[in-house]
Amino acid sequence: MYKTYISLEVRVLLLAAPPEVKTFCGCSAQGSTEDEKTSCPVCRGESGALPILNPLAVRKAYLLIRSLGCSIVKEAAYERNLNTPLMPKDPDGKPAIALSRLSVKLGTDGAMDILFHSRRKRIRIIEVRLEEDAGRLTHSVRGPTGQPETRMDYSNAGMPSLRIQTAADFEIGEEAEVFLSELRRQIQYLEILPGKAGLLGTSSEAPRGKQASGKQASWKLAFQKLASLENIIRCNAYVAMAPYPEEPEHFVKLRNLNSLNFVGKAVNIEMSRQEEIVLNGGTVLHESRIWNAAKNATEPFRIRAEGEKPRFIREDLPPFIPGPGILDPGSAGSFSVELPEARRNRMMTEYGLKAHQAEFVCDEKSRADYFEKTLSLGTVSPEISREAAQWMSSYIIKECKRLGLSIADSPLTPERFAKILNMLRDRRIHGSIAKQVVSAVLEEDRDPQGIIKERGWEQLTNREAIKAIVTSVIEANAQEVRRIREGDARPIQFLTGLIMKKTDGLAEPTLVKDILRELLSVSLVYVLSMGGAISGRVGEDGAVETGDEQVLRDLLAAPPTVGSGKDEDFTDASKVRFESINVGRILSEEIIPSDWAILIEAIAEKLNSGTANGIVIAHGTDTLPYTAPLIYWLFADANAPIVFAASSTPPGASPEAKRTMKKAVSLALGKTKGVYVVHGGKVLSPLNLKFEHIGVDGFRNWNMEAPIFSDTPLLTGPLEADQYILSRMLENAVNSMCVIRLYPGIRPDYLASLMDKGVKNFFLELYDTGTAGFREGPYSLKRAFTLGKRRGARFYCSSQQEGIVDFSGYTTSRELWRLGAVPMGAYTTETAVARFLAASIIADSDEELAQLMDIDASPPS
Repeated sequence: MYKTYISLEVRVLLLAAPPEVKTFCGCSAQGSTEDEKTSCPVCRGESGALPILNPLAVRKAYLLIRSLGCSIVKEAAYERNLNTPLMPKDPDGKPAIALSRLSVKLGTDGAMDILFHSRRKRIRIIEVRLEEDAGRLTHSVRGPTGQPETRMDYSNAGMPSLRIQTAADFEIGEEAEVFLSELRRQIQYLEILPGKAGLLGTSSEAPRGKQASGKQASWKLAFQKLASLENIIRCNAYVAMAPYPEEPEHFVKLRNLNSLNFVGKAVNIEMSRQEEIVLNGGTVLHESRIWNAAKNATEPFRIRAEGEKPRFIREDLPPFIPGPGILDPGSAGSFSVELPEARRNRMMTEYGLKAHQAEFVCDEKSRADYFEKTLSLGTVSPEISREAAQWMSSYIIKECKRLGLSIADSPLTPERFAKILNMLRDRRIHGSIAKQVVSAVLEEDRDPQGIIKERGWEQLTNREAIKAIVTSVIEANAQEVRRIREGDARPIQFLTGLIMKKTDGLAEPTLVKDILRELLSVSLVYVLSMGGAISGRVGEDGAVETGDEQVLRDLLAAPPTVGSGKDEDFTDASKVRFESINVGRILSEEIIPSDWAILIEAIAEKLNSGTANGIVIAHGTDTLPYTAPLIYWLFADANAPIVFAASSTPPGASPEAKRTMKKAVSLALGKTKGVYVVHGGKVLSPLNLKFEHIGVDGFRNWNMEAPIFSDTPLLTGPLEADQYILSRMLENAVNSMCVIRLYPGIRPDYLASLMDKGVKNFFLELYDTGTAGFREGPYSLKRAFTLGKRRGARFYCSSQQEGIVDFSGYTTSRELWRLGAVPMGAYTTETAVARFLAASIIADSDEELAQLMDIDASPPS
């Protein structure tokens, strides 16, 4: 078995103020003058010339060094980096830009933790050096032949540059990409680089306004030119393979990767290239290669000498000794900013954000500041916090991108955003109006309250005023009121329409429904049928057949009795009415995506109407482990409980169905929120529901100490898609996926053939806690995973047994992780599939879908 070794050499350009000052002297970095070349001993490379480190660059370097947990070198020797390339020469033979080629090691032995596919890993930092930028390679396609052309860009030469060297702790390209993303955030949070929040965070050092002149204006223009990720963070990757547990003899160097995405792709492509060479008996050359994005391949650049490493010669100069303000951790020289990981964790704890929401909010410091500023201006609660994060990560970010704005610098200030959230909370506006208000604020730079008032968008929320209108409508429609009180809930929609007409459509719909229920003394439990044995009949041949609405009505003929108020027994039964809505006359094994769409739309309609005290869903047993978690991922925090009722026998065969339905209705009346499953006299969680055998005790929750009924779902806010759109979304999702249970001898070409048919999402039930066969040969799954990675397929892995998939226990599970498989933690296959289906409804892109599947795949608790 071969092991991959990957290390990174990251260069961070420090835009010290002013940027034209070099790293080791006070000369200009933006094209040294002849006077500087001839008068500055450091520029001339004169032996014994005392360098003067750029003070701002040094301070910024130590900020990052401390954040990485590095040991500070107390006496940092000046060294000459012999690998620094010589600068091009003028026509008269003199260097166009004079570089000292000096280097000073400021920090060693640090680390940064990364989290990839729910697995935490520590990446060691070998050293951090301060050097001069020596230029960078640029790659472009020019000329009629379209051949790639590589050139050197010396526009930043001489500027302060940090070189961060990691250990060979990476195993796959995605890890390197995650590391660089986290490093980018860390640099931004420490405000090491000036600039705007979209990329680098705001720094007080950047000159602002129209008054900048002279050097300030020059500085500002230089920064605007340089402030892009490609110019500021560059990376060389070193990739090698060696038979485990041997160490590699040499590494292939991938040069000047100036995009985080390119780093991950280039490393993975290079790994595949080396693996193919090794497995075919070849030898990987010791060389430098460059990434060709157009061809999605690495290409030779030059052969490297054996053992070639950075070469340093120590100069006979006094070492650089950092002052006490740097060495003393409690001094003003140390950093005290809250770093990205700490801020993400705090936001999840303090504001109740889910991991993917905290990840989005904290991706930029200015965005996180904006979020917290917004919440400080209103009532803070987990619901409001999550709603704010959802608005920011969905509609607001899309509108800002459309208009070329960043959230933090947009006309939608925290004060204005807080006003919109408060109006939503107070039900003065609803979601659709809020979207229009957000767009208007961004486009017109106006106060949201003024926009709403001017356009008449504010809802009528005065309870007494609405109550007077509702009362008049009830008095004028005695026949409809009588039908409602006799158990027919359909006239409620008619009465609601009359009330909305009297208020010109401005009455808050939920408040209207609430007042109607109050004045009519009616509590409604909607009973929806998804078929199954609980609403079925036993045919003449003894087989269970699909039932109909009458079977459910017969089960519901006797309402709950007046009693103690426990789950099975609720008071004031005279206020309980049932409306049975037949979603489908099917057995549960016949469910298809369009049936789920019907159910989801029906649930959303009842929840959005405000008339539901609870919803009961009669469902079969065969596909219940898929339907129940699907509804949970969408409606886990809805304002009414949703209860699945399932029976192993039809009503005519035993009293089980009637007892189950009674308990389900009682739960629907007694709970305020959550998703529940009632079967065999037990109340089960919809998550990790496993159908183990036929009988009243046939269901059990796997990997769960206590059942989970309510939490933050993937969906935030009301579901607005109609049945047709939902059907298309679910059908597309189902058509793109396949569930496979691994077995000894499964062939990789089976998975490959599915990929040929458009399958991009595989749910694999692995052995034990997450193992699979990777032994070389025709049955090795490695080939399928490698092909899938190239085609953009994703592999979500659960266990055939009860247990947690974490990819840490066996070498084969580690191989799965290296090939990009996503562990579903303690989630069962059915729950993971349901999460995918719900995420497919919510996500607007493949990237967002992958994030919803990759985040929070942790054990239920």
